[in-house]
Amino acid sequence: MKVIRRMLCMCDPAWELLIRGLQLSCVLLFCAFLLLVDAGGFSVESCGTYFLAEELLTLPQAILLVVMLAGVMIEERRL
Repeated sequence: MKVIRRMLCMCDPAWELLIRGLQLSCVLLFCAFLLLVDAGGFSVESCGTYFLAEELLTLPQAILLVVMLAGVMIEERRL
């Protein structure tokens, strides 16, 4: 419950950062899904597409981690 209360009290720049990070993560996941659908079955020709989709699937986790750390730093600086 403490986490939810703290999130609801976030300042505007921290909220904006969080929302934009979530939007970017959703776009990257959607692009990875489209690449996987477009590539079809795994083969030598589609190997590069699969590796790109794999990277697009792991990148949102790093983005969200950086966004959350930046949001915490903004909040701590505000206090």
